[in-house]
Amino acid sequence: MPLLDVMVPEDIGETEEECVVVTWLKKEGDLVKKGETLLILQVAKVSYDVPAPATGKLVTILARQGEVVKHGQPLARLDVEAREAAPPSAPAERAAVTSASQPSIHEVKASPLAKRLAREHKVDLTQVRGSGSGGRITEKDVLAFIAAQKAKEKAAAGSPPRSVQASPIARRLADEHNVDLSQVRGTGRGGRITQKDVLAFIHTQQPLQVLPGEEGPATKPQVTPATEGTVPLTGMRATIARRMRESLQNMAQLTLHTEADVTELVALREHLKKDVPLTYTDLIVRACALALREHPRLNATLKGQVIHLLPNVNIGIAVALDDGLIVPVIPDADQKDLTELALARQQLVERARAGRLMETEISGGTFTVTNLGTYDVDAFTPIINPPEAAILGVGRIVEKVVIHQGKVAQRAMMTLSLTFDHRLVDGAPAAAFLQSVKRLLEAPHALL
Repeated sequence: MPLLDVMVPEDIGETEEECVVVTWLKKEGDLVKKGETLLILQVAKVSYDVPAPATGKLVTILARQGEVVKHGQPLARLDVEAREAAPPSAPAERAAVTSASQPSIHEVKASPLAKRLAREHKVDLTQVRGSGSGGRITEKDVLAFIAAQKAKEKAAAGSPPRSVQASPIARRLADEHNVDLSQVRGTGRGGRITQKDVLAFIHTQQPLQVLPGEEGPATKPQVTPATEGTVPLTGMRATIARRMRESLQNMAQLTLHTEADVTELVALREHLKKDVPLTYTDLIVRACALALREHPRLNATLKGQVIHLLPNVNIGIAVALDDGLIVPVIPDADQKDLTELALARQQLVERARAGRLMETEISGGTFTVTNLGTYDVDAFTPIINPPEAAILGVGRIVEKVVIHQGKVAQRAMMTLSLTFDHRLVDGAPAAAFLQSVKRLLEAPHALL
């Protein structure tokens, strides 16, 4: 039988970052159509769908889940002569009867990203109302449906038990060494289990040290002495190093600082978060999106000797990961209200930390927001994420004694730091943009 190899796609197989098989969506023996997604690969925290190169039967899977693969390596083999095979008649008859009463999932009009989200969250798209042109289901519709379902589940049965959060590499190690991840203590952000945690567990064959105040064994914890070592500059770390160096070398970067009185913003968030899980980042993104409408020179990029003012306001949000930083993008941020922004940001952050972002979700950004307030940072100088023209750094909210309306008062203050490319924008228009953001945050009802 003629066999066709499914290869690592050329556009992702030659990168320096590690390429890992995240999951197979098809199993050996399945009939597949050309273009249908067979598996998902992950490179530098970004997920890529690998489509079937032809219609046929999936005969052999050559690269298993968790395996590291390289350019030119075959992932599976297809029997292309099996493409004419048909499924049993009974399911087909049932499908014909069902189709008369409700549309097939394949007949539902939905964007590719909406379909991807629906598949990952096991959402039946026939139950989602589309708000796009001609009733087309968009990403926003799926996010809203997911949020509504979670709210119903929480109201009916309380919060579900939290699943184990672990990086793909950590899961691969756990599978290889038969480690129960529920027994491993994660040291990553939000308790996420990292490769280091699994290696430590394998070495000691016991959970990591219990933190003070938590229940745990009464035995004296093992203390590991500090050791000198090296960390290779590879993978995501190497990518960040290269991009930041290029950013500073190729742009004329200048940073402006201002302080905003966000007392009213704090009060507004406290009021709104009863119904919507709003963060300060959501409010700041909203302010930036509105300000970019008024100051399009900040929503631009330089191509050769021409400055291009971009038609869409796509705001990236810097997300810290265990081994680096990634910037997922909220498209058309100026067209979303606060609730839509909060849902989009929440989904992107969750997918970023789970290593499930798609390439389209980290590209196309026109402006970036990076918030270090949760780390007790007052102010800093952010580096522009190329090819964008500017980035806003956000510090923590601090209670200060200031002069407010002619009187001494205690107010909540926040430092904003705008780094911009002086080749595209002069100081005055950049300052005007920063002033607009400040005014929106100080009079936050304009964000609603």
